[in-house]
Order: sequence, then structure tokens, then C-alpha cells
Amino acid sequence: MNELLPPPAAILAEAQILMSIAKPIMLVAIFVPYMRFVAKFEADARRFTLPVAKINAVLIGVAILSLVACILIPIFWIGWVLALGMMVGTMYGYWKYRDPRVPEGERFKLGGEGFAKAMEARRKASAEKAASVLFTSSKGEKEPVPQKEDPKIAVYLAAEQVLVGPIESRATRVDLSSTQQGVGVTMTVDGVRSKRDALPPDVGNAAIDMIKRLAGLDPADRRRKQTGRCKMDGPGGRTELFVTSSGSSSGQQVRIDFDRDSRFGKSIDTLGLAPAQLEALRVFEKPERRKGVILVSAPAGQGLTTLAYALIGRHDAYTSNVKTLERDPQFRVEGVDHKMFEPEPGVEDFGAALTKIIRRDPDVVLCGDISEPGSAKAAALMGMEAPLVYVLIPSDSMAAAIAIWMQAVGDPKMATRCLAGVVHQRLLRTLCPNCKSGFTPAPEQAKKLGIPSGKEVQLFRPSGKVQVKNRIEDCPVCQGSAYFGQAGIYEVMTLDEEARRLLSENDFRTAYARSVREQKMLQLQEAALLKVRTGDTSLEEVQRIFAPKQPSQGSAAPRPAASTPTKNS
Repeated sequence: MNELLPPPAAILAEAQILMSIAKPIMLVAIFVPYMRFVAKFEADARRFTLPVAKINAVLIGVAILSLVACILIPIFWIGWVLALGMMVGTMYGYWKYRDPRVPEGERFKLGGEGFAKAMEARRKASAEKAASVLFTSSKGEKEPVPQKEDPKIAVYLAAEQVLVGPIESRATRVDLSSTQQGVGVTMTVDGVRSKRDALPPDVGNAAIDMIKRLAGLDPADRRRKQTGRCKMDGPGGRTELFVTSSGSSSGQQVRIDFDRDSRFGKSIDTLGLAPAQLEALRVFEKPERRKGVILVSAPAGQGLTTLAYALIGRHDAYTSNVKTLERDPQFRVEGVDHKMFEPEPGVEDFGAALTKIIRRDPDVVLCGDISEPGSAKAAALMGMEAPLVYVLIPSDSMAAAIAIWMQAVGDPKMATRCLAGVVHQRLLRTLCPNCKSGFTPAPEQAKKLGIPSGKEVQLFRPSGKVQVKNRIEDCPVCQGSAYFGQAGIYEVMTLDEEARRLLSENDFRTAYARSVREQKMLQLQEAALLKVRTGDTSLEEVQRIFAPKQPSQGSAAPRPAASTPTKNS
């Protein structure tokens, strides 16, 4: 009888199989998720008023049958697979029963389409996380970041290269110039332009098209002037890009200004005018002095528009009627009626549009352009009495601005009779406050600066370096350039009858010398040296901005105008 019983070792092995820990784990792995779905299905059925009791009965009944199958079927794995199939089939059946009975937007999306969309969203999020910058178009739409394997990634990275480096270097603008050899890139920092690495023709032009598209421009139009805006989020935060494109037969040019609006809207008191110059301009705020023409000039790219908006901004727009006529208004001064020149029926040119403004009885008018024939004459006639007219003239000197004005009007007596004053501006770089280096000037330098003999003062020179422990490194503030920001220097000449007579006779030199002598007018170089004395800038910077321009190779040096005084050239 004992021979019929299995040996003890066989009994022990069978017991280990029956008590295997894997079986309870496998049961939990299918029953717990199923019961969680049962609870969600019950809530879902109640939400859409489906037969909750019947659905619950089916779902619970399937759970019981699945458990019975796992227990009664001798081979556990067969029972487990059968139980899993019943549960999955029941959930699939509920899906098919439910979807036709609920609104379309509430239907389950458990297929491959939903999974693909979820995976695509994850890929986009991963790409955006890895990107240095994110672009937002003029319509407020985010630009998708290409995947690593996408050919468009090279174009996206080229746009990053064009913009990120200059922004980190405190550039105010970037210029792109497309040629057959490639796309040249320059940036402007504190008024000084410098070259950056050029882009290959294919990638560079594609990057230009991408930036134009984001700014709302037509990439296919490479000749007509277009302007637009978009935004970029990068390491330094959000930057607004103001994009201007134009072109010719040789290629297209694109200018990108960074946060352009922040450079406008400045108070006249913050631009760097000397107290005496501010006082001379404040005279024209009085109602009885709001008449005549004031010429406002500066070299190209030297802040002429910023100065113009500051001048009209000092007039109280709520007690004065202030209007402008501009081809491209770049900023809106609060309370000022800015008008963009757009030909209308009955208005043939800029001068006619300017004359039309007179009918609205303005107190102050800003004329943004006199390049078109008749514009200067219309401004001169307007300024014979009220209102006060500011006329913008890009020029390298006060003498040049007056010459341009008189030629544009065409009649020296008319051009000078209405003149009330001339303001000329240049910009110079200010020393970095973190790394500028102090020194005591030599007697000859002190004399040139107007420092009394024997008086000790401290001046500053550019450095660009700081000491960190025992090492000399580039200054982290100015990034080694030694300068940080810009300030204006000015000449402000107010005119009386005698000065107007001299100018009408083309004798600018005498009129200028008379203003220096009798009105104590601060000359441009004196204003620059005054900023050296106050530690705002350096002698090297003054020498740079007043150095004579070198003629281009192969061209003759231009002759100086006879009416231009030496100190103002």
C-alpha cells in the first residue's frame, strides 16, 4: 500500500507549484485595473443616463465568471488568459454600446489616432524643451520646433544663430544682406556695427523667409518694402522683433530691431541736453512762442526719431493740439494725433497733406519728411505764424541741415524768415560703470577740457576688464567692450532777426559764431568734452565720433562746405 503513494519529494514539489506567489500577482494584475474601470464606467453611465443597473450587473458578472475560470480550470495559465479576454471584451463591448448614445465630442478615443496624437504632442514638447528659443508669429501662433531628423531644423538653428548671439551681446538691431555668395550678418551694439559669421546661401535665405513669414510679411516678395512684428522667447526672456525687408536686383536686405518701442517715448530731460539747452527749448512751450519752424537733425541712425518724439512729448497734448505727419509712425506719443501719410482722393503729395493739417488748427506739428518737392515749402508757409513746426532732417551737422532746408524750400528768404531754431544731435557711447578706469589728466588734456589750472579732477578711460581673484577677465556687464549704452550731445541754436538775415545771405559761419558769442551756445565738441569731465564718456570716444570720415577706396575726398565752421564739422 505504501508503494502506491508518491514519494515525499514529489508531494513537496507539487505544493510549491500550488502555493506559487506568481498566481496571486497575476490575478491582482488583471482584476484591480478591471474593477477601477468598472467604477469609472458606472460614473460615466450615470452621467449620460444609461441603464446603470444592467451595465453594473454585466460588468460584475463578468468579473465573477473570470475569477471562477481562474480557480476551476486545472491549468492556471489557460484560465488566466480566458479571464483576461472576458474582461477586455466586456470593456470593448461597453465602449461600442456607449458611443452611439453620447454626443460626438464625448466619445471615447482609445484607438491609434489618439495614441499618435499623444505621441506627437510629447515629441513637440521635447523639441521645445531642447530649443534655445521659441518664436511666436504676428498672429500669436507658436512656431513648431522641428525634430532632429527634420531637414527644417537647419533653418531653425540658423535663425537662432542670427538672433540669440546679438541679443546676448546687447545689440539693438541685426542686419541681413542676401547675395549670391551667402547671407551677411551684422549687429549694432551701442551704435557700433560689427560683422558676424555669414550664413550659406540656401540656409541663410530660408532663415530670412522664415523670419519674414513669422513677422507677417510675404517671403516671396523680395523687392517691395515690408514691415511686421513677431516675438521670440529665449534665455534673456521675451523679445519683440520689428522686421523690415526690402530688396533690389542684387539681393534682399532685412533689418531686425529688438524691442524697438522701448527706445522711444523718452522724456526730453533724460536725453542728455545741458541745462542751458533745455531752457532754450522750454521757451517754445509758451503759447505765445508756439510759432515758426525748428529744424531737428541728426546723422542717420543717431536717434533722430527718438529726439523728435521727445520734443513733441514735452508739449501738453491735453491743452495743446499736437499733430504729426509721417511716412511710417514708429511710436505713439500719448495724446498726440499721429497721421501716417497715405495719399487720399484730392491729396496728391506730402506737401498737400501737410497743408491740409492747417485746417485743423494745430498748436504743434511734426513734419517727418521734406524729401518730396513742395513739402519743405508747405512747412515753411505753415511756420510763418502759428503753429510751431518741427521738421526732421537727417544730416551730419547743423550747417548741413540748414543747407538742406534752404535748398528744399527753394527761396532763401522764405526758408529763413520762418526759422525759430535748429537742434542737432549726435550719439556717443557711455563708459561701463563697472570697469571704467580712473586717471588724472595731463595739463595739456586739462586745458583742452576747460579745467582750471591747478585743479585736480579724475577722468575715466575705457577698460573692459575686471580682476576676479588673481585673474583678469572681460567685464561681465559690458562683455569686454568697455562701453554700456549711449547718450546724446547737442547744439541748440535759437534765431533772432539778425541770425535769420545772415542765414538768408548764406553766411552760416557768422550766424553760428554770433550764437556762440552772444547766446553762449554750447558747441557739439564742447558738449562732448563736458561729458568727459563728468565721467560719462572718454576722450577716446570723443575722438572716434569726431574723426573725419575716410573716403571710400577709389573715390576723391569731398571738399568741406565753405559755410561749415571747423568746430561744427
